Amino acid sequence: MSRFNSAGKMEEDLPKARFSKENLKDAFFIFSFVKPYRTKFIIGLFFLALTSGLSLLFPTILGDLINIAVHNKPSKYFGSSLKTVFTVLGVLIFTTSLLALFRIKWFAEVGEKSVADIRIKLYEKIITLPVDFFYQNRVGELISRISNDLSQIQDTISTILANVVRQTIILVGGVSYVLLMFPDLALWFLSVVPLIIAFAFYFGKKIKDNARKTQDALAKTSVILEESLQGISSVKSFSNESFEIGRYSKGLKGVVALAIRNAGFRGAFAGTVMFLMFGAITLVLWVGLTKVQQGLMEIGTLNKFVFFSMFIAGSLAGFAENYTQLQKSIGATQRVKEILKETSEVIISNISEIESPKFNDTLSFKDTTFFYPSRPEQTIINHLSLTIEKGKQIAIVGPSGMGKSTIASMLLKFYEPTEGSIELDGKNIKDIDTNAYRKLFAFVPQEILLFGGSIKENIAYGKPTAAESEIIEAAKTANAHEFITSFSEGYETMVGDRGVKLSGGQRQRIALARAVLKNPEILILDEATSSLDSQSELLVQDALDKLLFNRTSIVIAHRLSTIKNADLIVVLDNGVIAEQGSHNELMIIEDGIYKNYYTIQAMEKHFEIAN
Repeated sequence: MSRFNSAGKMEEDLPKARFSKENLKDAFFIFSFVKPYRTKFIIGLFFLALTSGLSLLFPTILGDLINIAVHNKPSKYFGSSLKTVFTVLGVLIFTTSLLALFRIKWFAEVGEKSVADIRIKLYEKIITLPVDFFYQNRVGELISRISNDLSQIQDTISTILANVVRQTIILVGGVSYVLLMFPDLALWFLSVVPLIIAFAFYFGKKIKDNARKTQDALAKTSVILEESLQGISSVKSFSNESFEIGRYSKGLKGVVALAIRNAGFRGAFAGTVMFLMFGAITLVLWVGLTKVQQGLMEIGTLNKFVFFSMFIAGSLAGFAENYTQLQKSIGATQRVKEILKETSEVIISNISEIESPKFNDTLSFKDTTFFYPSRPEQTIINHLSLTIEKGKQIAIVGPSGMGKSTIASMLLKFYEPTEGSIELDGKNIKDIDTNAYRKLFAFVPQEILLFGGSIKENIAYGKPTAAESEIIEAAKTANAHEFITSFSEGYETMVGDRGVKLSGGQRQRIALARAVLKNPEILILDEATSSLDSQSELLVQDALDKLLFNRTSIVIAHRLSTIKNADLIVVLDNGVIAEQGSHNELMIIEDGIYKNYYTIQAMEKHFEIAN
């Protein structure tokens, strides 16, 4: 299936919205979300049809009023009394206004609720997609899909659809009436309709194509905005405020240029329609007034035709505009469906029904190989065989880029092996439900992401149902309680966006408290202390020692002094195991990789202390 522009897809390769069998499926897909609110929607459609039909009475009544006043010719339906006709007109105005009030309110309610359901469904789909999806699609553009594209769909459900139905009823009813009652005048007027339809299709395609480009350009500016604000510390540290303003301004100027170009198409279309319609009405007036002068037609009767012509003209112009809006909605629907067609790795509806697997003995890599599909020439993990025994601490060390973090990602099922397998007690983890399998783990990465709530909420993320006493106990175990209680608001202290109000060591201990609270079977630590100062490292390392005690753990380490007591140390080099054993066993290997690393780091530590 097609990817978004950020994944390298050229604009011309994006699917174009044309009315077809597939587009009808898109429409039915959207209206499947209207189904729970179908009662109000159907009643709203009935009221819409009724008010549209009633509005066709206005030209007849106005024409009859003029004939009564000017020619003293009684109305065929309402008699010769002006009072009676005005009473009917007043009732008609009140009725259509009241029905319009309910119809607009109900359509808006259906639109809001159904699009909210689509947003939830889309978010549910996005958040259950595999990690690889997020590496291929930028977050800012996905956010744009949820906001901009769904807003376009909402307009269709709540407004555009109503306009199309109303205009269709007026168009069909009005054309049928004038053809029946004024066949000679109608032919003059309706002769321009084929031209208008032809222009509608021509300009509609131009407007649709340009509108899609505008939406995609707007999504790109959303990406720039999101990335620059999330990385605000980097922007400011490099003094790149002007650069980011220029980048955002350039993107917006592109959006503006496309929008102006689209406005030009719309203006050309509207101008053409106005010229044709008013030209036709002028021609009809000339023919009709000639008949009035000759005594062949009453002025009120001519006005009936003119009023109907204005109704028809307005409906044609509106129909063409809403045609382009529908095309834009189809394009937005296609982009939403692109995401919804992706294969989720977690099925939310099944979560409560599936028990977590038991970890009894071993978690093993069996002749496992991995490379990224986009880079098949670069093997990250090469025929790795490794057994992790329950209750043991396994440390993985080696230079950067040798596959250490990839092992952690594969254990968490972020990636599947290209060859070989990973097995839990002899069962391929590929055959185990992903969500249930991940409940065995807690993962503490080097770069901690905290959510923008309170410290309490961030710790509770490890176990959302935890009592406050459990949260406090977890914080104490992670050596976080003391610094948390030093804040005036304690556990209710807000951490700021991505935890910016806390230091690196504080964020690390919050993350450890989160892991403690989850109490996982298996703990994965990815260089959890590598970026900390000495004092923070001591506090975090003490918390780690408590957390790792008698627990299965996989520790990816940069500082080798922190993993001396590991049951097994695995040294990776170019995706293969170069050495493995305990600290003492590895230190006696002459010219061993581990021994050399450890010796160098010990010397650096000694030099640091001496200075």
